[in-house]
Amino acid sequence: MARGKTHGAPIAKLLAVALFVSLIGTGLTQATDVEHQTPPIGYISQFGPGFSEVEIVSSAQGLDEPRDLEFHPSPQRLGELWVVNRATDSATIIQDAGSLDQTSETRQDAYGYHFMEEVSAIAFGANHVEFDYQFATAQESRNTYNGQGDPNDFMGPALWPSSLDHYAVENQESGGLLGSHLDMLHESPLGMGVAHDVENAYWYNDGFYGELVHYDFNEDHDTGEDDHSDGVVKRYTEINLTRVADVPGHMDKDEVSGILYIADTGGGRVLWVNTSDQDTTITDISGSESQMEVLAEYSEVTDVEWGVLSSGLSRPSGLVVHENKVFVSQNGNNRITAYNLDDTGKAAFGSRTVETNASSIMGLEIGPSGKLWYVDAEKDVVVRLDPHPDRDYDEVRDSLDVYPDNRLLWSDQDGDGFADQPGTPTSDDCPQAGGTSTIGLRGCPDSDDDGRADLSDDYPEDGTQWADADGDGYGDNPSGIDPDSCPYTTGYSEYDRKGCPDTDEDGYSDPSPDWTSNDGADAFPSHDSQWSDSDSDGYGDNPAPAYLPDDCPQSSGSSTEDRRGCPDSDGDGWSDDGDAFEGDTTQWRDSDSDGYGDNPSPATTPDSCPSVAGNSSIGPMGCPDGDGDGWSDEADSHPDSNLMWSDSDGDGFSDQQGASLSDDCPDQWGKSDQDRSGCPDGDGDGWSDEGDFYPLDPNRHSAASLLAYIGLGATILAMTGLYVYNRR
Repeated sequence: MARGKTHGAPIAKLLAVALFVSLIGTGLTQATDVEHQTPPIGYISQFGPGFSEVEIVSSAQGLDEPRDLEFHPSPQRLGELWVVNRATDSATIIQDAGSLDQTSETRQDAYGYHFMEEVSAIAFGANHVEFDYQFATAQESRNTYNGQGDPNDFMGPALWPSSLDHYAVENQESGGLLGSHLDMLHESPLGMGVAHDVENAYWYNDGFYGELVHYDFNEDHDTGEDDHSDGVVKRYTEINLTRVADVPGHMDKDEVSGILYIADTGGGRVLWVNTSDQDTTITDISGSESQMEVLAEYSEVTDVEWGVLSSGLSRPSGLVVHENKVFVSQNGNNRITAYNLDDTGKAAFGSRTVETNASSIMGLEIGPSGKLWYVDAEKDVVVRLDPHPDRDYDEVRDSLDVYPDNRLLWSDQDGDGFADQPGTPTSDDCPQAGGTSTIGLRGCPDSDDDGRADLSDDYPEDGTQWADADGDGYGDNPSGIDPDSCPYTTGYSEYDRKGCPDTDEDGYSDPSPDWTSNDGADAFPSHDSQWSDSDSDGYGDNPAPAYLPDDCPQSSGSSTEDRRGCPDSDGDGWSDDGDAFEGDTTQWRDSDSDGYGDNPSPATTPDSCPSVAGNSSIGPMGCPDGDGDGWSDEADSHPDSNLMWSDSDGDGFSDQQGASLSDDCPDQWGKSDQDRSGCPDGDGDGWSDEGDFYPLDPNRHSAASLLAYIGLGATILAMTGLYVYNRR
């Protein structure tokens, strides 16, 4: 960090930042032992959730334009409060301040018109074996001895005993030693603030020169004496301070970090100075105009590390450091601001400002119990801030806190048991409307009592459903009413499963890898007249006029001709029940039911007489065959004999042998029927030409025929004669 330069520190506007950081560390659960809760980082206990302002002392106890106050540091004098009064150059001492046993007295040293003239600040310092704790005061005076002379600027910090046997008791007569003061140095008229450093050394707000000055009294000169020669004065000329008349600019040092904090009243700032900085430059300025007396050392200090903690304040005046916080009163608006310091003490990570009832607020102090006190110079009072009880440290008083043991929660406007504050497991998402919802949105109206708020419930009147991710009207809960089987895919199927894609809008879902037609999906996803195929043969169960109706819905089949979807063993398109030839792919119909197919050759067993039943099986098949010889009557040369069926030469005699009309000359037309059948018979006498002795004579056919005729005639005559004889 550059030496001698200011360093601004941004101030967070909301204490909530620090509070949130603390809550992350402590978790979101409610504390179970309130007595052992500690304030979260950034919580301002002195302000609490609000406070009452309690008047402790007033002008009735001697206050007169009070400027500053400080509690006595001795454990034996706990609760003893000292208040310095500008108007009377005095100190009011209150024993057991704020208790029922409180007593007070105001003391004015006889020489206070110089050593405490127009006193502006008080700071207790080191303990002394005789004088108890010593204290220093700042005087906003140019040394006029309370108007008895012209200002000579012979003024600066004074050192006093706090022993009540010494302060304003010793050397009070005139003409002797100079009262009860222990020491005084005189290089800073118009002193606006004082803070203890170490031993008998103090920091001083020099309003005349507008600088920070370090005074070290070293050994005090005892009460009423005037030897200042061992004094060491160092002027920090780079720390520029701006005085506002009659408004002190108090200071306080953090004993842990060594950082000094200063209320720069006219600059509207709070400054910090690193008093532990060892890299400063010290220059002897002895004999300069500002040196008013003989000193052991008078020097200028530069290159000290310093910066701005806060700016834009309205006449900052009172200032006190406590537990890593800086409290500053603003005389211009009577507010008090608390700053939470970071680990370096050179910046604040959050602040909080409160209004007070003061008319002219000035000095601040933290009491033994940790409460904040202030003086009001106009009302002549000392006031204590009593924070309202807030055992969970959420800045809401317990009397108004619906959740007094949970620092994350404090109100429930609609009285439904859910807190108005967001971000916790019991926060109300509908703080203006009472409700019982517990899942998702909490504390909202839940008409169907399913735990989901009506606002986020897609089915506010159905306690079994609440979400419809794909917006198709079917709920995502698989155990609820009308559950969506495809919760993340929009669909309107309603029969086999609900809420799945249904391309043909027939109510049955399109099939998917995990849901096929065997499970109930639409076997015909593009045809709204069919959806089921019980036998999985590609034909629908719904009858005509539906698309591809199955005539055998319970029997898988591939028939397409006579009926659809029926068994077709030979795969010819004709159902087995309608196929006259189940095992023959070339035939399927037998119109005359004679066992021969209607399809012509080259089909198997084609029926040559498809409209006439027949049993012929040789030559034309399936035609009438009266004699049952396998040949159709039309093709059978002898349709009445099953022994004969062909007559190659067309002579009426069968080619088949062994029959009565067998043709002895099957390859030659003939009508012989005597010696041989069906042979040529040129004379038509019944005898074959080959066996006819007279082939051209129909009356004879062999040489023995004449004798035969004679013998026949003789026989006839003999018979006739015998007949006549017998008649006689």
